[in-house]
Amino acid sequence: MSAETKQNGVLDPSAQSIVYEFCHLLEKSKQLFNGLRDLPQYGHKQWQSYFGRAFDVYTKLWKFQQQHRELLDGAYGLKRWQIGEIASKIGQLYYHYYLRTSETNYLNESFAFYSAIRMRAYYSKANKEERPDLMVKKLRYYARFVIVCLLLKKMKLVRDLIRELAKLIDDYTGIYQPADALEWSMVLQEIKAFMDADSAVQVVEHDSSPVVLTHRLGPATCPPTERSLSGASPLHLAEILIVGNCADQ
Repeated sequence: MSAETKQNGVLDPSAQSIVYEFCHLLEKSKQLFNGLRDLPQYGHKQWQSYFGRAFDVYTKLWKFQQQHRELLDGAYGLKRWQIGEIASKIGQLYYHYYLRTSETNYLNESFAFYSAIRMRAYYSKANKEERPDLMVKKLRYYARFVIVCLLLKKMKLVRDLIRELAKLIDDYTGIYQPADALEWSMVLQEIKAFMDADSAVQVVEHDSSPVVLTHRLGPATCPPTERSLSGASPLHLAEILIVGNCADQ
């Protein structure tokens, strides 16, 4: 930060304006993100407009911190884990939009942001902050990243993430002795159990050659729509609710 930006410990008006705008966008983004939790998981007609507003604010916030990173580092004290948290929230937005639309483009966008967080090591110094809540943010990020990778069938990356997550859980539980230590251990066990079950199932042809399943419907795999005898328009699937059969789910 230049001497012209800060004199005698006081920010000049232009720098104050940038910090104020960043704080405003940050607070607005948090409000919109928290508001998404109040939306019903299905059957709500206004969710797209709400998601649109959240995307707009987070896009402005992300570009704003990129344009003024140096000033925000000095005048606001912006830390890398805070940048990672913004990127993680954007990844979550894309993931939840994918859940509502089943459009894999949004899942790929979520993966791009989660992958960038790991590549740029935004949470690398979270362990040194001596804040258990920050460590939990890092663990949650890893858990969400694993889910996205599982959906995209990036199994090699999932195995790498599992090893990293296991070490982080050991560090977290060893340093802070938290009350949720058992819960994080169960999260790791469930991921490993899913990986074991997934690798145990293999679909083969009659000649024992493996069949690659993409789990995605496409024009080549969808059966033709039967024309109604009455001439009425065929029904369209608009919403679906998936319910598991596990007692403790």
